[in-house]
Amino acid sequence: MKLKANKEALLKALSVVDGAVSARATLPILSNILIETIGKSQIKITGTDLEIGIVYQLPIEVLEEGSVTVPAKKLYDIVRELSQGDFEFLVAKNNTIAIKNEKSHFKIMGLPKDDFPKLPEPDFENSLEIEQKILKECFNLTTFAVSHDETRFVLNGILCHIKVGKIKIVATDGRRLAFVQKEIKTPNQFAFEGIIPSKTVQELNKLLSGQGDMKIIPLKNQVMFHFGDIWVISRLIEGHFPNYEQVIPKEEKTISTVDRETFLSAVRRASLLTSPESQSVKLDVLKNKLLISARCPNLGEAREEVEASTEGEDLVIGFNPGYLIDVLKNLDVEKISLGLTHPDRPGLIKGKDNYLCVIMPMQLN
Repeated sequence: MKLKANKEALLKALSVVDGAVSARATLPILSNILIETIGKSQIKITGTDLEIGIVYQLPIEVLEEGSVTVPAKKLYDIVRELSQGDFEFLVAKNNTIAIKNEKSHFKIMGLPKDDFPKLPEPDFENSLEIEQKILKECFNLTTFAVSHDETRFVLNGILCHIKVGKIKIVATDGRRLAFVQKEIKTPNQFAFEGIIPSKTVQELNKLLSGQGDMKIIPLKNQVMFHFGDIWVISRLIEGHFPNYEQVIPKEEKTISTVDRETFLSAVRRASLLTSPESQSVKLDVLKNKLLISARCPNLGEAREEVEASTEGEDLVIGFNPGYLIDVLKNLDVEKISLGLTHPDRPGLIKGKDNYLCVIMPMQLN
């Protein structure tokens, strides 16, 4: 195989694919990326850790066709340090790779592609086209609530449910739950339900530009996303996601409407006077205001007052300020609704487009 490559173009492709390469791979081949030629004008670069795979197709001058797997980190480091412009990438019969331009010459050892995991082929007949910005917004509004407790593996991802013109995304860690639903156009027979791992969601969030469309392609125990020159293939988490509808409060005795930015700033300031021993902030929900306070015996106390419009009974409740901050900073609305029923029952934050975030209360010291 022989290629004439541009430094900046190849560096961008390598940084994209690197998201699927494991630095702690138990199999040496998984520390490598697969480079294959497609005709005389393209290459396909693939990385995978067996949970997620990323493929990038790159226009390039192919002087001689072929394939090889290359140590991902070493290739990235070499290309990054090359001087600007084009360079030559040459693979000998023993999988030795030569990388050279006018002033630099490197040789690294590759491996044949035979042992590299084969990724599934897409089935375009069973696919959904969706705007990138819709999926990106759904991810931003929910991923903060994903659990990082590996013993509860079904919560280590987001539930994605697509059917009959709707997409629903849900995430929970047992102490809070984020739910978003949006209307989309779906082909008549298209349906998909699966738990997408948080690593896949994070990589997609980095790669999605928010411009243009993308395809979602369900596969057996896997799902594929295609946009531009990039393919992301992910395993789905096996198991049953909790019945999230049971968690969402069915009634709200007290509903307070408040400016999101003002509320966010006040909670951030109050949280400065919390500690591991005294984690909660106290909310006094009154007729025309919210009082937000925190008290830590060894530090001091903070008190904030925010204008609000409240319907129902006055109520005092405690929350983890980090959970409030996570949802408030990701919402893109002017005002939010805070629904409460009892100091010992979950609170409900509502945004636009049927967005809900359920947060469990904390005991006040």
